[in-house]
Amino acid sequence: MLLAGLLFGLMNAGPVATAKSVGPIQPDLAIAAWNAKPKKGETTAALRQRVAKELRKMLATPPARLEDSDRWKLLAYLHDYPWRKLPASWKNWYLNTMPNPRLTEEQRLELLKSVQAKPLYRATPKELDVYLAWAQKEFPDLRHRVVHFARKRLGQPYEMYLLGEFPFEVYDPQPLFNLEKSDCVVFCEHTYAMALSANWKEFFQTLQKIRYKNGEIGMLTRNHYTEADWNKNNAWLVEDVTAKLGATTVTKYRERIDRAAFFAKFGIGQDIPVEILEDDYIPADAIPSVLDKLQDGDFVNIVRGNGPGVWVGHTGLVGHNEKGEVTFIHSTPPKVVEVPMLKYVEDNVKKNKERAKKGQAQFLGMKFLRLRTEQLEKK
Repeated sequence: MLLAGLLFGLMNAGPVATAKSVGPIQPDLAIAAWNAKPKKGETTAALRQRVAKELRKMLATPPARLEDSDRWKLLAYLHDYPWRKLPASWKNWYLNTMPNPRLTEEQRLELLKSVQAKPLYRATPKELDVYLAWAQKEFPDLRHRVVHFARKRLGQPYEMYLLGEFPFEVYDPQPLFNLEKSDCVVFCEHTYAMALSANWKEFFQTLQKIRYKNGEIGMLTRNHYTEADWNKNNAWLVEDVTAKLGATTVTKYRERIDRAAFFAKFGIGQDIPVEILEDDYIPADAIPSVLDKLQDGDFVNIVRGNGPGVWVGHTGLVGHNEKGEVTFIHSTPPKVVEVPMLKYVEDNVKKNKERAKKGQAQFLGMKFLRLRTEQLEKK
C-alpha cells in the first residue's frame, strides 16, 4: 500500500531525497536491477535521469493500477533496496507481492515473523507457505506439529458447508480450501494437512488426499461420512485404535449408509448400493479408562444417537495442556476451542437428558484414530 502524498524530486546525479517515500531514489540500483541499457546516443547521465523518472512514476501509482511489467520492475528495485531503510508500508506491499522463492533470507524472516504474531486463520496462502517450512524444522515431531497447528487456529470462526469441488465440479460451488473459517471436519483436515507439509503446494495436495478417496476430487469421492468414508479412505494417515485402548467397555453398533439417498438431490450416484456399517465406540462412562492412553494428534469421532440410530456427528483432535490433562481441540459454534476432554464428556452427558426430551441426538461416546507416524515420517 502506498503512503499518501508521495513526492519525488528528480536530480541529475545521485539519489534523490523524497518526502514520505521509500527513501532516496537510486537510479543506479534500478539500472542494475533492470539491466537497463542506454538508448542509441543516450549518455549515462541521461539514462539515470530516464530511469529515475520512470521510478518516480511507478512509486506515485497505486499498486493495484500498475501495469504488470511495471509491477515486476518495482519489485526488482525494492528487492535490492536496503531493506532496513524501507518504510513498513512498502515492506508490507513487497512481502505480500514478491514470490516467496525470490525473497532474501532477511525478507523471508520478516514475513515469517509477521505470521508468527497472528493466528493462522488470518494468514494468507503466501504467508502460510513460509510458516509451513519453518514449522517442519521447528517441530520435528509430527504429533507436536499437529497440536501446534491446531492451537494456532484457536478462535477461528465456525461455519458449516465451507468447502466444495469448484472449479473441478459445479455441484457444490464452494472452494477446495478455506483458511479463514472451519467446521469440525474442515478443521481437522486442514490441521493434518498443515502438519504434513513443508510448503503451500504440499499442503494443498495433501488436503485433497485427505478430503477425497484416493485424492480424486469429486462430489462422489468426497469423504462425506466420517465413519464410513473418512476413516476408511484415510487408512494411510490414521489407524482406528478404539478397540485397542483397553477401555472398560467397547460398544458395537450397526449403521445404514445410504449414499444414493444422500446424492439424490444432485442427480448422481443413484447406483451406489446401501452399506451396512459395523463399527464400535467407547461409551461415555468408559472414556476415563483410556484417557492416559490417548496421544497428541489422535483423531476423535464423537458418536451420537437418537433412538436406534447411531452415527459419528462431530470430530476433533487430542492435545495435552500444561497441567498434563488430555484436551479436546475442535471447531464448534462459534469458534475453535480447546477444553479438557473429561469436562467435554461430563458436560455432554449432563445435556443428554434435555436433548432426549427435545428429541435431539444424544452424546453416546467416542472413537479414536491414531496417526501412523512411523510410516508418515518416512515419506
